[in-house]
Amino acid sequence: MKLPEFSVSRPNTVLMIFLALALFGGISLSRLGIDMLPEIEPPAISVVVPYPGASASDVESDVTKYLEDQLSTVNNLDELNSISKDNLSVVTCKFDWGTDLDVASNDVRDKVDLAKPDIEEHAPDAKEPFLFKFSSASAPIMVVAVNATESWKNLYRIVDKQIADPLKRVKGVGAIVIYGGLRREISVRFDRERLAAFHLSTDDIVRILKAENLDMPAGNIKMGRINYILRLRGRFQSPEEVGAIIVGQHRGRPIYLRDVANVQDSFQEEKMKAWANGKDGVIFIIQKQSGENTVAVCSAIRQKLEDLKKILPSDVDIIIPMDNSEFILNSVRNLAKTFLVSAVLVVLVTILFLRRLRASLIVILTIPFSIIIAFIFLYLKGFTINLISLMSISIAIGMVVDNAIVILENITRHVEEGGEKPGEAAVFGASEVGLAISASTLTTVVVFMPLIFVTGLAGIIFNQLGAIVAITLGGSLFSALTLTPMLSSKWIKPIGEQKATRFYKWSEKLFNAVESFYGRLLGRALRNRKKILAGLLAVFFASLAALLRFVGTDLFPDVDTGELNIRIALDESARLEESEKVAMELQDLYKQFVPEKRDYYTHIGETEKGIGVVLGMEEGPNIAESGAKLIDKEKRKRSAKEIAAVLRKEAKKIPGIERMTVTATSLTSQVLMGGGKQVEVEIIGHDMAVTDALARK
Repeated sequence: MKLPEFSVSRPNTVLMIFLALALFGGISLSRLGIDMLPEIEPPAISVVVPYPGASASDVESDVTKYLEDQLSTVNNLDELNSISKDNLSVVTCKFDWGTDLDVASNDVRDKVDLAKPDIEEHAPDAKEPFLFKFSSASAPIMVVAVNATESWKNLYRIVDKQIADPLKRVKGVGAIVIYGGLRREISVRFDRERLAAFHLSTDDIVRILKAENLDMPAGNIKMGRINYILRLRGRFQSPEEVGAIIVGQHRGRPIYLRDVANVQDSFQEEKMKAWANGKDGVIFIIQKQSGENTVAVCSAIRQKLEDLKKILPSDVDIIIPMDNSEFILNSVRNLAKTFLVSAVLVVLVTILFLRRLRASLIVILTIPFSIIIAFIFLYLKGFTINLISLMSISIAIGMVVDNAIVILENITRHVEEGGEKPGEAAVFGASEVGLAISASTLTTVVVFMPLIFVTGLAGIIFNQLGAIVAITLGGSLFSALTLTPMLSSKWIKPIGEQKATRFYKWSEKLFNAVESFYGRLLGRALRNRKKILAGLLAVFFASLAALLRFVGTDLFPDVDTGELNIRIALDESARLEESEKVAMELQDLYKQFVPEKRDYYTHIGETEKGIGVVLGMEEGPNIAESGAKLIDKEKRKRSAKEIAAVLRKEAKKIPGIERMTVTATSLTSQVLMGGGKQVEVEIIGHDMAVTDALARK
C-alpha cells in the first residue's frame, strides 16, 4: 500500500495533516451545539382557524368540514386528523416520512385558499387560517412561573411587557405562550332604559367608539431644514375619556356615553388561571427558534431573568419549574464521563498488553485523532452534541485502536524477528497487513451502515449513530495507515537496545503461557469441530428462548428526569370554576404526598389562539394540567415513577374526573412523542351517539 510508504518518507507532511485536523476539530467542537436529541421534524402540518364565539359543532360543520374536503387531496398525505373545539378548528395533515415539507406547505396553502370561500360564507366571523409546521425546536424548552402579592392585579401586564418582551429579544428565543393573570379591559355596561329614552342603539355607539379610538395622520410642516410629521392622537387613554365621548344629541344638548352607560376600568373574564408553588401566578412556556442550541438559549434566558429581577417590583418572585437544559447537561455529563472512563480503560489495557510506553503512546494517539474527525463531520453536517452522537463515539472508541495495534504489532515483529531497520519495518509491516485491516474495518462499518437508510422517526435518530461510527472507524483506519507507521519509524527500537524491566520479563512469561494454552485449546476445538459448533448453536438458541421473552422493546428507555406531569379532563360542559376546584386539590396532593418536590405549577383553561392544541397539548375550560420538578435523583429515595404511581392513586379520588394521565416524563417529551399511552383504541364512525356508546363499553 502507498499510504505507509508516503507517511514514512514524508513525516513532516503527515504531522502537518494531523495538526490541521486537530485545529479544525477544535474549532468544530467549540461551535457544536448541545441538545438532548437530534432535531426531529415530523412530517406534519396543522391548519389552525380561530372562530370566536362558535360552539364545537358549529366549528365542525362551518369550518373543519370544508378544510377536510380540500386537504384530503394533498399529495403524499398519510393521515388527516382534525380537532373541532369551541372557538377553534385544527386540521393536521400527516405526510409520508421523507416528504419535503416546504413543498407540502405550498400544497396545503393552496388547498386552504380553495376552502376559504366556503368558510367565509358559512363562518363570516372566523379568523384568517394560519399554518403551523411542528418540529422538535417547537417543543417547550422552559416553563417560568411568576408570583406576586401587591402587584397581582398588574402581574399579567408586568409579565407581558417587562419580562416576556425582553426575553423575546434574547438570541434563540422563539414564541412565548402565557397562561393566567388578569387582563385589563375597559367595560361599557349600557342602561337599556336610558338608551330607549334617548333613542340610541348599541350598534350606533359601537360604530362611534371605533371611529373615535383612532390616531390620525395630519400631514407635515416644513420649517427651515426640518420636516415635522404631524399626527392627531385620538386613542383613549383612560375610562374617563371613553365616558366623555358624545354619542348623540337630545333637544340640542349633547349626550355623553357616561349618560347611558357605566364605563369601568376592569378585567376580562378569566379563560385561564395558573398557580405556582400553591400561589396565584402567571406561567409562560418558552420555545426556541429552529436550529438554536437549547443549552445556550436556556442559559441566556436565566441570565436575562436575573437582570430583569433588578427592575421588577420587589414582591414579584420568578420560579423556573421546568428547564430542559438541566436534563440535557446532566445526560451529556454522564455520557461524557462514561466516554472518558472508556478512553482511560482503553489506554490502560493498551499499556498493559504492549508494555512499552512509546509503543502504547503510538496507539493511544489514534484515539483523539479518530474522534476529532467525527467532530469535524458533526459540524459540517450541522449536527449537535447529543445523546446519540456521544453514544456513537463511545461505541466506536473501543474499536479505533484495533487497527493501530495490528499494524504496530506487525512492525515490531519485523524489527525484532526480521532485524529490519525501523523505517523499513514500518513500511513493510504496515503494507503487509494494510489490506487485512481495511477489510476488517469495512466489515464492521457494514454492520452500522444500514442505519443510515432507516426511515421514519427511528431513522432520524439513528442515522447519526451509523454515520458517526462509520466515519470514526474510517478515521482510525486512516490514522493507522499513516500516523502509526510514521511514529513507529521514529520511536520503535529493537528490544535488545532497550532495557527490559522486571514487569516486561514477568508479563512475557505470562503471555507465553496464555499463548501456549490457547494453542492447545484451539487444537482440541479443531479436532472436535462438529461438537463445538453444535454446542455453541445449542447455547445460542437456548439463550434466545429463555431470555428474549423477558426483554422488552421500546423506542426510548425510561429515564428518571425528575419531572412529573398530570393532565385531567372533566366533562366537556364543565366550567372553568370546576376545573379550578380540581386544580386546588392537585396542589394539595403535592403538599401531602410529594415531599421530594422542588417546584410545581398548575394551569387550567385555554390560550387565545389555541397554540397548545397545535403543540399536542389539551386545552379548554374543562382541562387542568400540572407539572412538578423533583429534587436531584441522588437526594431522594423514590423514583419519579414511584411518585407518579402514588399521585395517580390519590388523584383518582378527586370527584368529577373523566380522564386522567399521570406520567413521570417532561412536558417536552410528551410533546415530542405525542403524549400517547402504550395502548390506544380509536373508534371511527358517522354517528357520535353510537361511537360514544361503544367508547364507554
